[in-house]
Amino acid sequence: MEHLKAILEAESITLDTQHYKQLEMYRELLKEHNKVMNLTAIDDDEGIDIKHFLDSLLLTKYLGDAQTLCDVGSGAGFPGIVVAIVCPHLEITLVEPTLKRCQFMTTVSTALGLTNIRIVNQRAEDFVREYREFFDAVSARAVANLAILSELCLPLVKVGGRFLPMKGASGEEEYHQALRAIRECGGSTAILHHEILPDGSKRVNLEITKIAPTPLKYPRAYGKIKKSPL
Repeated sequence: MEHLKAILEAESITLDTQHYKQLEMYRELLKEHNKVMNLTAIDDDEGIDIKHFLDSLLLTKYLGDAQTLCDVGSGAGFPGIVVAIVCPHLEITLVEPTLKRCQFMTTVSTALGLTNIRIVNQRAEDFVREYREFFDAVSARAVANLAILSELCLPLVKVGGRFLPMKGASGEEEYHQALRAIRECGGSTAILHHEILPDGSKRVNLEITKIAPTPLKYPRAYGKIKKSPL
C-alpha cells in the first residue's frame, strides 16, 4: 500500500484506506487472471500502479460535476473501475465488446463490493441505439484512433456534457487529424492536458464539450467508420 500511496500522493491524489485496499485487491485479481486471460501486457506491481491506476485516476480531474459516466472499450476496467472506486457517487457504465473481459470486470466489481457500475457486453455503435446523448461524460482509453473514437463516443454524450479521450504521446497529433470528426459529431475545440507519468511516459488527455446534437446518421457501422473515418 505504501508504494502506491507514495506514487499517488506525489501527483496530489489522496485516497482513504479503503480505496487503497480495493486497488490492491484489484491489482492481485488482475495479475491472477492475466495468467490465463491475457488482459494486459503490464503485469508488474509498479507498472500496474503507474500505468493503470495513476493513469486512470488522472481522469477524475476532468469530470467536473458529472453524475453519469460511460467508459467505452473498458477492457480490464481502465479507467472505469478505478474511477468507480474513488468516485462512489458517480454512476458508471462500462461498455466492452469482449465477453471474457466483461466477465473479469464483473469478478472485480463483486470482489470489491462496487455498487455504482454496470457492465455492458456490447459494441458502442450498438449500445448508442438506446443511450444516445444520455451521459454527462464519456471516456475512452487506448481504444482506437481519435477520429474513429469521436464518431463512436460523441453520440453518447449529452449536449453540454464532455467527451474525455485519454491518449498517449501522439494525442495532440491525433487531435488535429480528428478535428473534422469531432465537429461533425457535435464536439467543441478541445482542451489538451499534457501529463507525464513517474516513469516518463507522456499522456495527452482531451476535454471536448458537446455543443450540438450528433446527426442521427452517426455512428455508422464500425466497418464503415474504420474504412473511411470522418
